[in-house]
Amino acid sequence: MLAKKSLPATIAIALILAWGCNDQAEISRLSGEVKPYKGKPTIHVNGKPEAPVLYALTDVPGGRWPWEEVPQHNIRQFCAQGIRLFQLDIFLEHLWLEDGNFSVEVAQKQVRGLREVCPEAGVFFRFHLNSPGWWVEKHPEENVAYDKAEASPDSPIGLSRILEADPRNPARSSMASGKWRQAVSEKLKLFCEQFSRTPEGNALIGIQVAYGVYGEWHQWGIINYEADFSRPMADHFRSWLRVKYKSNEALQTAWGDTAATFEAVSVPTTEERTVTSAGIFRHPVKDRKVIDYYECQHELVAGNIIHFCRVIKESWPRPVITGTFYGYFFSVFHRQAAAGHLALHRVLQSEYVDYLSGPQAYYPENGYHAGEPYRSRSLIHSVFLNGKLWLDEYDQQPRRSWPYLGEKDNRKVYEKTVVENVSMIRRNMLFPLLKGQGLWLYDFGLGGMHLNPENDNNIQSGTGGYWDNPVYMENIGKVKAIADTFLHEEYTSASDVLAVYDTESILYLPSTVDNKCPVTHQQINWATLALYYSGALFDPIHLDDLDKVDITRYKAVVFFNVFVLNEKDRKIIKTKIAGDNRHLIWMYAPGYLKGKEASPAFVSGITGIELDTLSFYPSPRVRIDKRFADVPEQAAWGDYAPLFFLRDTAATVLGQYAGLGRAGFGKKELPGHTAWYLGVPVTSPLIFREIFEQAGVQFYAPANDVVYGGGSLLMIHTVKEGVKEFDKNGRRFELEFHEVPATKVFDIRSGEVILD
Repeated sequence: MLAKKSLPATIAIALILAWGCNDQAEISRLSGEVKPYKGKPTIHVNGKPEAPVLYALTDVPGGRWPWEEVPQHNIRQFCAQGIRLFQLDIFLEHLWLEDGNFSVEVAQKQVRGLREVCPEAGVFFRFHLNSPGWWVEKHPEENVAYDKAEASPDSPIGLSRILEADPRNPARSSMASGKWRQAVSEKLKLFCEQFSRTPEGNALIGIQVAYGVYGEWHQWGIINYEADFSRPMADHFRSWLRVKYKSNEALQTAWGDTAATFEAVSVPTTEERTVTSAGIFRHPVKDRKVIDYYECQHELVAGNIIHFCRVIKESWPRPVITGTFYGYFFSVFHRQAAAGHLALHRVLQSEYVDYLSGPQAYYPENGYHAGEPYRSRSLIHSVFLNGKLWLDEYDQQPRRSWPYLGEKDNRKVYEKTVVENVSMIRRNMLFPLLKGQGLWLYDFGLGGMHLNPENDNNIQSGTGGYWDNPVYMENIGKVKAIADTFLHEEYTSASDVLAVYDTESILYLPSTVDNKCPVTHQQINWATLALYYSGALFDPIHLDDLDKVDITRYKAVVFFNVFVLNEKDRKIIKTKIAGDNRHLIWMYAPGYLKGKEASPAFVSGITGIELDTLSFYPSPRVRIDKRFADVPEQAAWGDYAPLFFLRDTAATVLGQYAGLGRAGFGKKELPGHTAWYLGVPVTSPLIFREIFEQAGVQFYAPANDVVYGGGSLLMIHTVKEGVKEFDKNGRRFELEFHEVPATKVFDIRSGEVILD
């Protein structure tokens, strides 16, 4: 059986080696680093700063190999637009065979194919750490185990995408497997040693370590199953608890369970994971076992990332950039606790990790349409504040259209589609750049794979990449030129709104497949979407970085899911944030959890507004005072337990719970600042806009336009014709939009339009 399964992989690799390119002249030796430059973390190649714009081939069959005609055609186009940084995918499956043979020739041939059409290219490898299929079959005891489900088989390697089965319940080595980690570490080190001695190795400047679903460090099976119930994970959980609690007595006190012992601990069952003993929250003591398990799981993932990046740093003979998919916070499919990236600061504080990355947020209103905000998946201003680079994976497919369909002239539709796509390409590329970060364009189209379901009837397989259109390439070149200039300007944030989020709080909320949290999706994803439509600029940060941020520039601070606040957090908020006439906006249950308790008094204490609770209320709705904003109501998407309402006679009531007759929205003037409280998440940009106006926040566009900014540059993306006007630093700015949708960029110092 093993021989049959491994045969396709052997054949595939033999074909790969046969399809290679001719040898080339010696490649100049490159080194890569991420270092500060002009106030932002920056890629340096041989000591020279480079704009963080890359083009990436895909892991999809038919578009993976840079010696093939279609990939080379696209590489050539991006090279012509000034892009010199490229990313390629490599799998252990390509390098390590069952007979023990290990060869880097596939990696060599990829670099030769790339350099054949872009001789100055610098290479990043996305290195997939998946055990080869034959290794997984030999070591089934090391595999992840699912609840009430057996692992499903993969398709034979060479006949499908290697990652095809990832989101289901594939047979994969557990992230807790020490045997997997040791074996893969040895091969990763061997790759570095062998590849660095080849001429093609001279072109390598970075390696991204990839594992978990689609290489993005999500636990296997997260979409439909709970994990990881394997022996390696159970052993790791027990070891982790011993380090944390030191003695059985301390464990018993923490869990409120006199029978708990390290030897008897098991991975929490799915049923245990559904229990929330403090309303919709896990109780800090009664439900500590599950909280501890998820904390352990997230620290395990972070530890693996740091370990493999260290292997690379210590095995490569010169400076090399290391990075990973990590830091996802938005649009994680209700599964943050089970499979998100909650040990963010452990990774950010590691000297072995240079950059984090991730695809753009996929929902809600995911940027597939003009007029919607493109946005990063992470708290990218925290990544910035901790000195790391963030790279967006821009894998969004432009809408497809053709001038002619059969005998039908389709030119007007085609021209309209091109205008729309240009507006979105500009918008999408500019978002991370104006945040002082970067991106790569990941081209699934090379293999005929299209992510946008609206394009399923228009698939144009095998004829080019996502951006294979001269108009699109011209605009990619224009944005790259802006990035090249922007690189050498001192960077400062242009935002005067700060958005604060927390990862620890997610450990205390429901997260199983069948027991989703009624708060986090709305309060994280949809409430943040409303900020993007407010017409103001904001910086998203982690709660733990409040001590790092320059608070003097911010006039309003929005606290999102900060349900867990310790004494340090509270002190920073009271002494640093709540002052200078700043406006603080609070939603639902800030600070409800502290230490071993959950108490409404904690919420009143941090907001400065006296609140009371009902133990339960189904799908509450807050009717907004028409004199405040033209918003009928803000409705919760689920049952709230507890539900908070204002009972503070010194507060101004601005909204009432429907059918309850109690205040759900209001504000209070406090010494040094103004506090706002809404018992359900804010999902209307008009509410944010009214609060921001009272706070003196700068608006750059009307509500529902999209604005990004950083340093001296401002971008406006709109589907509405007209003149966009605002005053800045005593000067009046006007920007005309006649043909829409459109994305324009101008310099707010000079008023010059630099991308019209």
